[in-house]
Amino acid sequence: MARVSQHTRHSKYVIRIVCEGDKTEPLFFTSLCDLYCRDNEALDVRTVPQPRIPLDEEETTTSRGGYKGKKRKVKSTGDMPPEEEPITGVPPLKWVQYGRKILSEGVDESWAVYDKDEHPKHAEALEEANKVIDGKKVNIAFSSRSFEYYLLLHFEYLYYPFEETECGERIKGNKHRFECSTGKNPEKDCNGKICINGYARKQGYWKETKSSVSTFPLVADKLVKGLINANRLRAESDVQTNEPIYNRNPYTNVDLLVGRLIGKETISYDSTYHYQDHGADWSVKFNDEGLLISNHKTGSEVFRKGMFVVYDWESKTEEELNTKVLLLSSGESQILPCKLRPNHAISIKVRPDKELLLLPKFSI
Repeated sequence: MARVSQHTRHSKYVIRIVCEGDKTEPLFFTSLCDLYCRDNEALDVRTVPQPRIPLDEEETTTSRGGYKGKKRKVKSTGDMPPEEEPITGVPPLKWVQYGRKILSEGVDESWAVYDKDEHPKHAEALEEANKVIDGKKVNIAFSSRSFEYYLLLHFEYLYYPFEETECGERIKGNKHRFECSTGKNPEKDCNGKICINGYARKQGYWKETKSSVSTFPLVADKLVKGLINANRLRAESDVQTNEPIYNRNPYTNVDLLVGRLIGKETISYDSTYHYQDHGADWSVKFNDEGLLISNHKTGSEVFRKGMFVVYDWESKTEEELNTKVLLLSSGESQILPCKLRPNHAISIKVRPDKELLLLPKFSI
């Protein structure tokens, strides 16, 4: 009997996250999905490859974050799980091509997660990903210099072209790390000027990412801040250069995948945002007076109490803009007065599983 692909869709909506590495990214997204997707009976989401995790792990809470769940430590590294076929080809094109392949096998949505590194086929990977075949394309979650830059944005906003993720040198084919900002190699320590991990250690954000332990607990209670800072980084990148994303440093859009999984979408509110879904047809626009809401459908639209709030992503506090149910007739508009500070966003909770975050036009 022929083996049935584990990516074949049955009744659930299937998402596959094809990762460049076999530790950092698979562990991160597996931990994230444990927290946000595990109880969603309509969703089947997992990484490729899947990290090998011992069955006897203890539940744990980290002092660096609010996530309580599996510690997520891989049992072994290198090979893919037996049920996974090896991904062959030239990077990063091979991860996009694999994402395309599994879409044809019944996967509803695929993502290729990879870094800039020294990969030779960046342009070809982007071109392949953008092809729409049978109504589907491969989504890319790309980071430059590396995934660690996305992690860094959960702690602070920084626009800085790091040259390395981890400083080191090749000796007989193996990379020996300098472990910058630890004082172990003072003559070769960049003190956080060249490598991302050296900078993170200097700031006290983390000590290690290249290990068998998930990095998700480091940022689990800072996910919204990470989404917002990544959005801001792309805005600044677009001002700084017209180069394709694979030639930029820094750059990341990993937040698009994270937002997709946790039900949050970031939008700049320097223009009108139009929402059409489940029979709704309305728009919002932020101006000097506050948030302008307009109903465009034929018939009235009901906006439930507390649907629109001002969210402070530093203090993690909310202030309702509509303290009562808001009813707009066809063609009617209404202003919800508010003044925003730089660390504010407008949160619109359109559904229990979907939240829009309207962000300010960041000063560059």
